[in-house]
Amino acid sequence: MNLRVVFGGIGIMVGVAWFESELWAQAVSQLEAIHVAEIHTGVAVESVELHQTERGKAYRVRSTGGRVLVVDGDHGRLLKRSEGSSEYEWPGIRVVAHRGGVLLGPPENTLPAIEKAIAVGADLIEIDIRQTVDGDLVLMHDATVNRTTNGSGAVTKLSRAEIARLEVIHEGTEVIRVPGLGEALALMKGRIDADLDFKGGDLGKLVAAVRAAGMEDHATIHASWERCQRLTGMEPRIRIRPTVQHSGQVRDLVQRLRPAMVNFDWHAVTEQSVRDAHLSGALAFVNCLETADTDLYVREAIRIGADYIQSDRPDRVIAILRELGLRPDKPILGSRLGTPLRDPKLRYPLR
Repeated sequence: MNLRVVFGGIGIMVGVAWFESELWAQAVSQLEAIHVAEIHTGVAVESVELHQTERGKAYRVRSTGGRVLVVDGDHGRLLKRSEGSSEYEWPGIRVVAHRGGVLLGPPENTLPAIEKAIAVGADLIEIDIRQTVDGDLVLMHDATVNRTTNGSGAVTKLSRAEIARLEVIHEGTEVIRVPGLGEALALMKGRIDADLDFKGGDLGKLVAAVRAAGMEDHATIHASWERCQRLTGMEPRIRIRPTVQHSGQVRDLVQRLRPAMVNFDWHAVTEQSVRDAHLSGALAFVNCLETADTDLYVREAIRIGADYIQSDRPDRVIAILRELGLRPDKPILGSRLGTPLRDPKLRYPLR
């Protein structure tokens, strides 16, 4: 017998076995599904079964007391916290319009941008918040007004009245002003959720503005770990979106802050980092921005289990999700989402 054929056949068999083991290693184990159920109930598990569904594998985990949870067998996210009820059900991948959708046409961080993002069907609008010298909160990404308006100077050195007189630079003829946070939230209320990137200022003023708009259950705030921790004590209904710099920080972050979601800039996105967020009880917010704002990268974010995808072209993300059969007919607003880890009755970490 030809030894090349023999050893070639062995090589193929070993290769197939290695490939299958790698695929299995990527999947969520039964024990990991048990741990997810423990985190979200604080009690022991009585039984667990793996099922094949239309979307892939899913574990049905029965906890002491009869509650049945459903855990995604591929990505580890909690799909249902109580099977057969609306207590918590994963809403699908939510699409975030970065600065209102930078490439949708209207200038960033403006009221027309918010209207456009709503029109294309985004689920959240990310806006940047800074505080003026007289304590008002306005929409502005940069530390200065130089790039986006016909004025100049640092936001922290200008009054709200001075900023209100400036015109936002854009290609059209319409005069567009820099909006205050209150104006922006009033436009969003009941139509779309707010994702607030808090660049700087008094955190209490930000919370007060969200409360005044009645959007505590419809707002997410992106800030430092320290600010997110303070925010949780001030207003636990507002979802927090702290960032990890690398995949090794995920579990530590979740144990410290119990965030609704973990924020991943593209360099920190891996299959394991997203899975670690889910297995720790949080959701994964993936930024497909700048060089990562392409169809390929969006499809990769979908494949590895992103729960939120932020883009300058939310319309393209929505189109891809529809193509894949992953887009609900209507956006789901925050009050229907639930935030599993923020329930004060949960015991975390149980193990």
